[in-house]
Amino acid sequence: MLGGGCVPSEDTPSKSRSKLIMNAISFYEERIKKNFMIMKINSKTGGRLEPAGFTLIELLVVIAIIAILAALLLPALSKAKAKAQSINCISNMKQMAAANRMYCDENNDFLAQPNWDTGSGNGPAGWLYALDPADLPPGDTDPNKVPDAYDNGPYWYQNFSGACQTGVWAKYLPNYRAYLCPVDIQSHWFVLARVNGGRNNKLSSYVQNGAVIGYPKNAKEPFPKTMKISSVWSPLCYLNWEPDDSLNMAGEFNDGSNDPSSNGEGIGLLHSKHGGNAMALDGHAEFVNSTLFAQYDKIGAGPGPGGRTYLLWDANDAQGHP
Repeated sequence: MLGGGCVPSEDTPSKSRSKLIMNAISFYEERIKKNFMIMKINSKTGGRLEPAGFTLIELLVVIAIIAILAALLLPALSKAKAKAQSINCISNMKQMAAANRMYCDENNDFLAQPNWDTGSGNGPAGWLYALDPADLPPGDTDPNKVPDAYDNGPYWYQNFSGACQTGVWAKYLPNYRAYLCPVDIQSHWFVLARVNGGRNNKLSSYVQNGAVIGYPKNAKEPFPKTMKISSVWSPLCYLNWEPDDSLNMAGEFNDGSNDPSSNGEGIGLLHSKHGGNAMALDGHAEFVNSTLFAQYDKIGAGPGPGGRTYLLWDANDAQGHP
C-alpha cells in the first residue's frame, strides 16, 4: 500500500515497456533457434547444409533492443554505486563516532579540541591533527601547518597514516581511511594541489563543529577549554559533517573545524543533490536534507533551550552561539 491507501495499477508504463522488450527478446530467441535448426541445401557448395541467415532489419532490431536495455540498466547501476558510496561514508562516520565516545570516556567526558586553528600556528592537538612542534615527531621540518600527505610536503608526503596519528582520535581509530569519503577524494578541491588553491586540510572529508569550544572569534592562544559531551542540550546534536566546499571553494577545509552559521556553510552534496551525511554526539550517522541543515544553522531558531539547534549547541551561550 502507498500513502493515501491507493494500490498502484500493475499495468504501469514501465511494466508495459519491460513486457514489450521481453516479448521482443523472446521472439528473436526463437528466431535464432530456428535459424540454426532450419537448414537448406546449397547446390553451389556441393550439397553441404548451411544455416539460414538473418536479414539486415532483424540485426538492426536486435542492436536496438540491446541499446534500450543498456539505457535502462546503466542509470540503475549508477544509482547502486552512489548508494554504496554513501553507505561507506556513513560507516566512516560511525567509526569516528566510536572514537569520539572512547576519547570522552578516557578524558572525563570532555570532547577533543576541534582543530579550530586556521590550519596554522601552534594550537593544541585536535581530533584530526597536531600543529605544535611539541606534539609532532622530531623529524618534522614543516610544523605549524596541517600535515600534508598529498602535495609533496617535506615530511608527511605519502604518509597519510602518520599524519593522522598526530590527532588525538587516532588512538581509537586504527582505520585512518575512515576519515575520507570515497567520493570526496575525487573532488576538484581535494585533487587540486595546495599551492594552486586546493584544500589546506586533506586529512579528512569531514569537519567538526566549532561549538565544542564556543566558536571563538580568534583562533589564538589561549584556546578555550572544550565542553563536556554531557553538557550539550541533546545527544542528537551534530558533531561532524561533510561540508559543501562548492560554496566557499577550499575555504571549508582551511582547518578541521567550522562554524555552520557563517559564510553560507552548507552540507555537502557528494551523494545526493538534496543533502549529505552528518554524525551526532550519540554515535549515530544519518543523511541530512540540505533545507533542514540550513534551518539548523539559524541562531536562536531551534527546539532546544534558548533556541539552540542541533548544529548550534554551545553550552556556554544562551542561544547556542555567541
